[in-house]
Amino acid sequence: MSKTRKLICNITGKSLLAAKQYYEKKVDKAGSEDILHKTYICKDAKNLLRKGYSVDQIQDTLRITDFECTITDEEAKKLVNTSTLRLNNLNQPTIGVIKTDPDVKRFIKNITKNDK
Repeated sequence: MSKTRKLICNITGKSLLAAKQYYEKKVDKAGSEDILHKTYICKDAKNLLRKGYSVDQIQDTLRITDFECTITDEEAKKLVNTSTLRLNNLNQPTIGVIKTDPDVKRFIKNITKNDK
């Protein structure tokens, strides 16, 4: 592998010096080093893309002022959607389930019977 293990985010310009094993895993997943370097997006930018931010909004949020993004909003969203992360429950309210102790449940049932 001839390229450097330094990855530059195509949205923020932030660099990541990847460990050899991590880098090789990323290259295998991307298909080639060239594709990896052309499509790499850092974790902060990916998280914001998953929340629906545009490239411009990401750069504003992360205060990126001196980097020219090399990919479009559509390309960035496609790259993130290839992830295995489930997005169908994003921004959904969390619903908790409360289980009552069986003795308490019987007690409540008994008092509600007597009220009728």
